[in-house]
Amino acid sequence: MSANTTQQKSPWVLAALLLSQVVLMSAYARHPDSEQSILRTWVLTVLTPPAKLVGICLAWTKDEVAKYVNLRDARAENIRLKEQIDQVSAQRDDAVERARQLDILRGQLALPTRASYRQLAANVVSRDTSVWFRRLVIDRGALDGVKRDMPVATATGVVGRVVSVGPDYAMVQVITDKHAGLGAMLQSSRANGEVRGLDNSRCELKNVSSTVDVELGEQVLTTGLDRIYPKGLVIGTVERVEIDPNAPWHRIIVAPAAPVDRVEQVLVLLVEQKDLKLDEPGK
Repeated sequence: MSANTTQQKSPWVLAALLLSQVVLMSAYARHPDSEQSILRTWVLTVLTPPAKLVGICLAWTKDEVAKYVNLRDARAENIRLKEQIDQVSAQRDDAVERARQLDILRGQLALPTRASYRQLAANVVSRDTSVWFRRLVIDRGALDGVKRDMPVATATGVVGRVVSVGPDYAMVQVITDKHAGLGAMLQSSRANGEVRGLDNSRCELKNVSSTVDVELGEQVLTTGLDRIYPKGLVIGTVERVEIDPNAPWHRIIVAPAAPVDRVEQVLVLLVEQKDLKLDEPGK
């Protein structure tokens, strides 16, 4: 190797050695304000902005992907809901047509039409779940037109009946009270029986023959024969059927349709016994 070549490379070698020395010193030297080495501080200082940018891009991409997935799910949900709305609309139209046909048939047979009953909204202000009774107190009374034995319900089903009335309050005996009873029938077979409270969150449908087929989930409706509850109100659904081959009756446990134990608002049906004569057979 010639002397000229060596002289040309010497500055570069020296620079490389100095750079290596600086790097080694930076690697071991500590920044006065932190525990990090100066080299690590430099590297982090250089790489942090790009890392932040990459993080922002990844977050934006993740957010956009989530929005796309949510939008796709929302579109699928909208399609499903539209199909349900179409089905419900068709069922509503069918029910309206059936009601019209029923009205025509009633007119042809000279049957009286069923009366429509006024409803009075009320709040539950207290409840009594003592050993002897299961009752509610509502903030409507005689001044509002409430009378003894008027039915009380919610939009989903029967709650009970008014058992005592004050000027601005009334006491309601709920259907789960063991002293409560109401005429009932199975929706499918139309078999009649009596619903009695079990003093818990359930009722029992009694006096249904063991020869009747009873389906789980079948609705239990009022018959109107007790002269308190109008016919056709939903009481609940069949939750359990206990069959004893030696017994003449089923033991049918009914789950109330209305949230009897936690109801906060109810509807008082302003119905009197004379109004229920229209529901009597042969009348």
